[in-house]
Amino acid sequence: MGSEFQIITYNVGNGRANPTRLVEMLRTCGADVVALQELSHPQADEIVNKLSYQFPHRSMFPEGFAGKAVLSRFPILKAVQVHLGPERPDLMVKLAIEGEAISVITAHPPPPRLHRTGFHFDHPTLGQIRTLAALAVDNSPALLVGDFNLVDLQQEYHFLHNLGLIDAFLVSGRGFGYTLPRRVGPWKRFQLLNRLISWIPLIPVARVDYIWYTNPLECRSSWVGKDAGSDHLPVLAKFYFPV
Repeated sequence: MGSEFQIITYNVGNGRANPTRLVEMLRTCGADVVALQELSHPQADEIVNKLSYQFPHRSMFPEGFAGKAVLSRFPILKAVQVHLGPERPDLMVKLAIEGEAISVITAHPPPPRLHRTGFHFDHPTLGQIRTLAALAVDNSPALLVGDFNLVDLQQEYHFLHNLGLIDAFLVSGRGFGYTLPRRVGPWKRFQLLNRLISWIPLIPVARVDYIWYTNPLECRSSWVGKDAGSDHLPVLAKFYFPV
């Protein structure tokens, strides 16, 4: 067995995951690489203040709903925002992991919308998903992770699979892997109701958060992580480079 590392991806809910609780979960989850979506400024500040020693290499864009970040124990060789959708840039970094270079893309395409022809992704989002997949394949070995707002019955899931990306949880996870919804909201029109019920934990019923990877990486295990207050649950996976 070659170099081994662990990654976590988490939609932190634009501040819904309490910064202190989020930092404690990241501190103890065992991850070497952290990929975040919907990162807020208070969450980012707490990460910098409390986790700089544990994750000395960081690329962070705390822009609320559009926020992204990659935290790493390993050096970041390159980091670039990938502008594929309006006001929602994704983030691509290249890491040096014990002599191996690996690309990590953290992404958050918009959800499907109701159209006259049904409930599906609009064309710009379809283009975003396809371009992200192509980026991962072209920059192999790579991890494409994040909240994709799709389930494995949709054709976009099969597009990613057919392009050569591998679903870590499908390969090595146990159970259903559901990550959404852990909480209700937020509803902008019902602020008082949101404050009253947003803390109540729910039982997730959909798997929308993914860790995709390319060869020659191999996945040892994958699992759903602990709740830190967001409306999503995180997903983790352990990988290694075969000798």
